Amino acid sequence: MRLGLIAVLLGALAFLAWRVERSGPTAGRPAAATSTYGTRTEAARAFSNLVDEYLDTWAGHHPSIAAGNGLHDHDGELEDYSPEAVTAEVAWLKTVKQRLRDLPRADLPPDELVDHRILDGLVDSWLLELDGIRNHTRNPMLYASAIADGVHNLMTMESADAITRMRRVTTKLRQVPRLLEAGRTNLANPPRVLVERGITMFEGASVMLGGDLEQAFPAPDGEARNAMLVEARAARTAIDEFTGWMRTDLLPRATGKNALGGEYVEARYRAEELLDVTTQELLAIGVRELSREQAMFQSKAKDVDPTTDFLTVWRRIRTDHPAPGGLVDATRRTVDDLQRFVEAKGLASIPAGERVTVEASRPFDLGLASMHASPPLEPVPVKSIYYVTDANPTWPRERQDAWLERFNTASLAITSAHEAMPGHWVHSLYMRDTPGKIRRIWIGLNPFPQPSSGQDGWAHYAEHLVVEQGYHAEDPRYAMAQLAESMTRICRLIAGVYTHLGVWSVDDAAKFFEDQAFVPPQAARQEAVRVVYDPTNGGYFLGKHAMFKLRDDVQVKEGDRFSLRQFHERVMRNGIAPWWAHRFLILGDSTGKVVQ
Repeated sequence: MRLGLIAVLLGALAFLAWRVERSGPTAGRPAAATSTYGTRTEAARAFSNLVDEYLDTWAGHHPSIAAGNGLHDHDGELEDYSPEAVTAEVAWLKTVKQRLRDLPRADLPPDELVDHRILDGLVDSWLLELDGIRNHTRNPMLYASAIADGVHNLMTMESADAITRMRRVTTKLRQVPRLLEAGRTNLANPPRVLVERGITMFEGASVMLGGDLEQAFPAPDGEARNAMLVEARAARTAIDEFTGWMRTDLLPRATGKNALGGEYVEARYRAEELLDVTTQELLAIGVRELSREQAMFQSKAKDVDPTTDFLTVWRRIRTDHPAPGGLVDATRRTVDDLQRFVEAKGLASIPAGERVTVEASRPFDLGLASMHASPPLEPVPVKSIYYVTDANPTWPRERQDAWLERFNTASLAITSAHEAMPGHWVHSLYMRDTPGKIRRIWIGLNPFPQPSSGQDGWAHYAEHLVVEQGYHAEDPRYAMAQLAESMTRICRLIAGVYTHLGVWSVDDAAKFFEDQAFVPPQAARQEAVRVVYDPTNGGYFLGKHAMFKLRDDVQVKEGDRFSLRQFHERVMRNGIAPWWAHRFLILGDSTGKVVQ
């Protein structure tokens, strides 16, 4: 299984030394209520003003993403990918880049200094997106996401009363024909797999507008609701026509390359994650860690049953799942068990009165499992819900059991650690006290630029953490489930590099997920397609990897004073940030490697 190792030589990231420590979370209070962010120097005030201007203009360009981040001033608008609008956004981003250069960085306090570096990288990443590969000319998913995610957020997040949100849906949907016309103009020769994925997403958006929207707003009846449903029917007609055009016109001539090139992948990691590493270095890290975890996976299988091969053991583990109809109750029990464990082990403090809400997925949101946490930039936190999707009772029993294999007893715990306790949900609580705004942006939608290592890396670390700290230590199935998730994330890094170097096809990548992470064929194909449109989704693994290195380095520095709980809380309160930022804020590190 070993693919051969490449020497890893990561360049050190230099920065000013400064140590920042804070104490426990203040749930429900925006960070601005307790922070001196943006008030300490003239340069800090200028930077804080620039951030506010940036976020408002950015939200105007990308209202559907902004809404998911708690920025609602543009909720009634829809993305504009017309050539004129894209040209204007690129020009604006270059202006922001120059204004960042002109700020006297030496006069910025540490939190603002960190955010300056992060924002500068995000601007670079958006320029790569819009003016580099010009993703709006190759990826139909962007257009589907603008509609589906923007409307879906208004359906699910109660950031305003129902009538206000219905009116915003109405005005957003009126702009659908303009968006689709831009799609017809821009999409020249996209990769076939992205067109196929785009068709699926547009079909989903049509279904959502055809029935789910009405279910999401059962009341109040009246003018606002009627107007919304009229506009939804018109938008659905336009979407169905566009989907037909994609299927009969665009798909047959979609021969664009999947590969974006190694330089692009490196530039994206450099811009978003502030990791200046080569693709060969990324491969070396990934191959080394995958080989190590494969050996551990097989060893744990022997602990379960020493007489059977490891893949048979893993298949048996997957069959131990809740009965159809019992998934929500099983998840609630699992999350409660995890919370007791997290608190007993002192892994993080959970503010009094805060508890994870687990519910069945709504009819229009049927993913496997997802944490809809209140965005940290919401002025007043909205209800956070952990949704899980049970098997459809109308399916044959064999298909129901196959669906529920993903929620086997051990994997359900690992998924819940990632999504809720102590993963995304706990992180979102602490981010209410993150200084400023830049590190409270979580984007959340692929394939848009985002420092995913700081968000998903924490949640991926949370999976490992609970097993490492002894959660059901007597049962090696939990360790196998955690390793299965981890191997898949490492394969994403490796497959992403090889795919975008042009070495692997989608079929090659899918086989790699099957052979090396033991992913079932259908899921392996989905993973392989994902790396085509999300070239930096190795951030999950890289973030976890960087977190462990940071933890080791802090423990060495602090010795007997080291507290795992305080360390976790400092990291979570630092927000969603590339890991060099955590090293700077916690260690004052100007020379240490982020990953190796």
